Amino acid sequence: MSHRISRADRRAGSNNAANPNRNVCALAAARAFGVGDVQRYLHTDSDLFRAIRSKYSVRSVKSSCASTVGAARADMARLATERRDLIAFVVIVQGHVLVINRDGQTIVDTAPRQRDRRAIRRIMGVYRQSIFN
Repeated sequence: MSHRISRADRRAGSNNAANPNRNVCALAAARAFGVGDVQRYLHTDSDLFRAIRSKYSVRSVKSSCASTVGAARADMARLATERRDLIAFVVIVQGHVLVINRDGQTIVDTAPRQRDRRAIRRIMGVYRQSIFN
């Protein structure tokens, strides 16, 4: 049986005292894409991707990348050379989110590491939306 955490519990446990509706790292990631004010709530992966999808297309690229952040950087740079419409990556690790650019360099990380061996839960590629959508 799955245990779902309520919005009230997420607000109570928020790491953002100024606005408990938004987690600090999810808000920083959303702001990197210019969508920090699109969603009322920014606590979960779904909240963040819903905000990003208001302006961009988002698709999983996890099967194309290594399993840790440090090892996946070269894979992300390779994917970016293959897809010109890919602008950045959103990487979800346990309890945290990062934004990594086309070159595999970190743009946003509110808990940076010298050697990043965090296991990747999800990697989503962020793409420019087609004018034909």
